[in-house]
Amino acid sequence: MIRPRPVPPSGVPASYAQERAWLASRLTHDPPTYCAVDEFPVHAGIDEADLVRALALLTVRHEPLRTALHVIDGELTQYVHPWVELPVERADLSGLDPVAQTQRRRSLRTELACRPFDPERAPLWRAAILTLGEGTWSVLFAAHHTVYDSASRINAHAELTEICAAAEEGREPQLPDLPRTYSEHAHRERARLGPTRRGALAAHWRSRLAGLPPVHTIPLDRPRPLARTFRGAEARTALPAGIGASLTAAARRLGTRPVLLLLTAYVALLHHHSGAHDVVVGLPVAGRAEPETLSMVGTFVNMQVLRVDLTADPDVTELLRRVRAAVRAGERNDIPFQTLVELLPAPRLPGVPPLYQLAFNYVPAGGLGAAVSSCEEDLLLDVADDMVRIVYDVALFDRSTADTLLRDYVRLLAAALEAPDTRLSRLGAVAGPRRAAARPHDERPAATAPRTTVERQVADAWRDLLGTDVLDVHQDFFALGGHSLQALRMLARLTSAYDAQVTLRTFFADPTVAGLATALQRTRLGRVACR
Repeated sequence: MIRPRPVPPSGVPASYAQERAWLASRLTHDPPTYCAVDEFPVHAGIDEADLVRALALLTVRHEPLRTALHVIDGELTQYVHPWVELPVERADLSGLDPVAQTQRRRSLRTELACRPFDPERAPLWRAAILTLGEGTWSVLFAAHHTVYDSASRINAHAELTEICAAAEEGREPQLPDLPRTYSEHAHRERARLGPTRRGALAAHWRSRLAGLPPVHTIPLDRPRPLARTFRGAEARTALPAGIGASLTAAARRLGTRPVLLLLTAYVALLHHHSGAHDVVVGLPVAGRAEPETLSMVGTFVNMQVLRVDLTADPDVTELLRRVRAAVRAGERNDIPFQTLVELLPAPRLPGVPPLYQLAFNYVPAGGLGAAVSSCEEDLLLDVADDMVRIVYDVALFDRSTADTLLRDYVRLLAAALEAPDTRLSRLGAVAGPRRAAARPHDERPAATAPRTTVERQVADAWRDLLGTDVLDVHQDFFALGGHSLQALRMLARLTSAYDAQVTLRTFFADPTVAGLATALQRTRLGRVACR
């Protein structure tokens, strides 16, 4: 009999990856953006009950599949339940023809992705067991990014396959040893980032990011609003036939990985459209450097700030070398992104994401999933084996611009693979001309000192947290040096004092003393009116 490990009576700190994914997911109401949906084919002489038992064993082995997340005194905390009710649905598709089966499976994937999760209720995953025919099954598995990442997909699929094979053969499954639980991992990573390590990392990144451009110079279609909306849209296109073979051949010839060539082409695209020689890109990294984490199901992904020097008009081969060096430098000095923001408290521009606004993501297996309607960054390029898409902030860009960027990326990628000795100045000739930027405008209200009791109390809370007086109720919390975790703690303090509920998303929409004071008063009055 399999028994779960003992669980502490109280919660334990969330991991840094959980913290980042949770913060991001609270800023939008778009479930597909923060939900991974995978399909695991199963060919075995088993029945539905065997598949349910396989999912149960997977859940027992991996804590994140039994975890809920709660904010306690402004800190995100994970609660690992010893047991959860399995959220498993069933669908018999065996009577459908192959075309109808494919359509129904696609529809079910979308349904699973679009159904929101409540982070405070475990489990943060759901599955559907599909009967496709005699001895042929498929398991659709949807999970929130706070408990599941792309490496988890490989681990979960491998374990389910082995458990089902063992059930068919009447033996015990041979599964990887898990020497550490996920909650133990969270404890260890926080202990490892002690004062000495934090100081060394801070020194490295302050040097590495000195003089970092506060915002990219890609032309916008309209002036940037003072507050971020996190509303996004996407445009996608298929990669041309033969690009995969060209990519593999070029990577082998240049002694690199295909993903680095894809990233290098993106850097070239950003240079072409911005004219900048100092390009900054947000890059997700696996975060599984320790061997004990390799077989775990959970979220470990971190965002790395990639800064690439494009001076002296490098050719593609030299640009690739610079990109690869920047990636390696970040891997050697890995630090949780939110900690990096905290350690580099430089004032920020209102409405501008911290440190980077342009991101790149490579999906090594499977498709790009359901369409999304939110965006953390200004632009995100997602590349899969046969598809590429641009996710863009609709407050800044039009669909026509996203289409142009996609077209230019595919052209630049093909040209770079064909002639890696081409210099950037000539590589840009295969793409279209740069567009003109939207003219900026200034809608900032006149400076106003805190006026009401609530505004003064909010200003006092900001002063205590940020170490600076707030003399204008229209000053931006993040421009004053605040970051997302400080915002979470500050909201916990103020909402408790006012018996009011203000979400992170509401605060991010207007991160000023005036905006927060208004939100506190509004929700408090709403509560009083209902009593």
